[in-house]
Amino acid sequence: MKKKLLLTAILAFTGSSIAQEKTLSLKLSQPLELYGGLTGGYFFTTNEGGKDSQDAFKLTNALIGLKSSEGIVGFDLAVGSFLAPSVWDGGVNNSMVSYTQGEPTYDEAGILWGYATLSPIDKLSLKLGYIPTNIGAEVINTYANKSITLGAVWFAQPVIYPGVRVSYEVFKDIKLYAEYNHDSVSPRREAFAFGSLGSISGISYALSYYDYTGFKNLIDLVLGYSIGDIELGLNADYQWLDSSAKTPGQDDSAYGLAVYITPKLGILSIPVRLEYFNEGTSGIYWGGADKGYTVTVTPTFKPSENTFIRGEVAYISTDNKVFKNGTEDNKTTLAVELGFTF
Repeated sequence: MKKKLLLTAILAFTGSSIAQEKTLSLKLSQPLELYGGLTGGYFFTTNEGGKDSQDAFKLTNALIGLKSSEGIVGFDLAVGSFLAPSVWDGGVNNSMVSYTQGEPTYDEAGILWGYATLSPIDKLSLKLGYIPTNIGAEVINTYANKSITLGAVWFAQPVIYPGVRVSYEVFKDIKLYAEYNHDSVSPRREAFAFGSLGSISGISYALSYYDYTGFKNLIDLVLGYSIGDIELGLNADYQWLDSSAKTPGQDDSAYGLAVYITPKLGILSIPVRLEYFNEGTSGIYWGGADKGYTVTVTPTFKPSENTFIRGEVAYISTDNKVFKNGTEDNKTTLAVELGFTF
């Protein structure tokens, strides 16, 4: 549940003792919205190499944000930190991450995203700052996902970066967008993207092309649909390396597919994620895995609109041995998470 701060005129704090009883006032002409989430969990994972511990208690999401989307100029700013556990790592030895420098900053809280929005005319908007990507079905603030862990397909997609994005609503519920950014993928810091987002006949979609200059390119498709009390989703992408990033004798492309099925039974839901990926020898999804699949089941209980309790079993299997220092070809992660959002 989001909390509206309807400050449409002048909010004044009078009688303050700050600065020798000078009045502190804040003038606002549009509504503000406060939002956020705090979640913590326990993780146990198998075949973890190079570390002593296979289990850990973790803070998984800590976020507080403030935004305004009305008027010609708006903004969205979120601060805090994310754990970003995935089926690859099991979340046990992960460090919290923020994007204060416009790229992943580990072991400290800071800016997660923050951008100003300009809407000079109806249906046209421009975002400038640290912007979350439009690519993929999952987001790094995992309390907004169906699963505790992030999927194998997500792992090869962009996340948050400094950039500018222009969007235009060409028809009702259909937008086109284009962006230029400085994504922090070594060795380059430059990328651009364009695509379309919207809904047609009850099917939500996002179709995008993303180009890391001098590194790789990807085409990504996300679909969503509901049948009664069952939510369905799909995320498919195809990726290929630029000529300058290819290694002679190795594959230069990869593809991944994630399917999401979420039956709901009142305050109980049972999200299921099924994935398949094929990176060959390109190293695009992980490096050395070749092919693989994942199965994730996350029974979720919501005692109220803004609280949840969920458990998870996530399993990943690969053609080659990439876990436990190259001695195992699979990993199972068990997790429990408690969450509060607003």
